[in-house]
Amino acid sequence: MEIILNGETKACPDGTTVEGLLDLFKIDKRRTAVELNSHIVPKKEFPNRVLKDADVLEVVTFVGGG
Repeated sequence: MEIILNGETKACPDGTTVEGLLDLFKIDKRRTAVELNSHIVPKKEFPNRVLKDADVLEVVTFVGGG
């Protein structure tokens, strides 16, 4: 299936969860916020939220520093 991740079309296996997507693209889940189709996904839902073809995700990773 294909999804839109941060404005780019990406392929991922059917049945991929938000957590699986983050793992697939090696994105650190601990410092990440995910918006799925304009709705924030709580971290506790990452393992169970299954993605569908044409879903649109915005993933933001927080970094420290100053």
